[in-house]
Amino acid sequence: MIVGVMSSPIVDAIKALYGITIAVNDFVDAHIEGLKSHANETIRATGRILEGAKFGFGLGYLTPTVLIAAGQYVLGNNLGAVVTVASGLTLSNPFSMTCASIGAVYFGWRALSEDERNAILNRLAEGFELGVELIKSIIAYVLSNMADFLSSEKLNAFKDFIASSANQFGKALYEVTGSVKDRIANAVDTITETASDVGEGIGTLVEKGVGRLPRRGKKKANPLKLESSPAPQEKGTD
Repeated sequence: MIVGVMSSPIVDAIKALYGITIAVNDFVDAHIEGLKSHANETIRATGRILEGAKFGFGLGYLTPTVLIAAGQYVLGNNLGAVVTVASGLTLSNPFSMTCASIGAVYFGWRALSEDERNAILNRLAEGFELGVELIKSIIAYVLSNMADFLSSEKLNAFKDFIASSANQFGKALYEVTGSVKDRIANAVDTITETASDVGEGIGTLVEKGVGRLPRRGKKKANPLKLESSPAPQEKGTD
């Protein structure tokens, strides 16, 4: 039996995020098919993982929606008023936001503290009226099976989606993944961007002539300064 997605505050937030104007079930079907047929391998894998979740738990459309919501929480979206911040980005590229959600579950769930995980689980359980253990199993499906769809190199491509989406909620990639390597990469990028900004600023000042050293030339005579008279010759004695 295929279970439909009932309305709830979390579902309504997902609808607002994606600009869904049709039944959520119809959107999920079309969205998964679009993901699966995409030219990008990472996006295709996201579609396959969502399709597997849809049919693997007997919950139908509900399971992919739970995974997207879980990923949004990991990304820093509280699925409340802040949802409007990213709605523009999602509407322009909904596949990117879904890849970010699934990538955040895969790379970020284990990086959370136990308290953070429990807080998300409780919100999902309340929002979807599902048991916490069932939600844990849905998340574990992504953690256990994602590597079967993509090589480690291709899996890392998820981080581009994560970084772009998490930034909309004020988080850097390393804050989602908890990876020291990602933190170092972020620091290097920040230093590089800062150096580039400084260089551009100096270049602009030079173009405008600001900060140029004055050219050296002949000193101009001061018209107010009187020329000193030659010293009088001392007369000799006869």
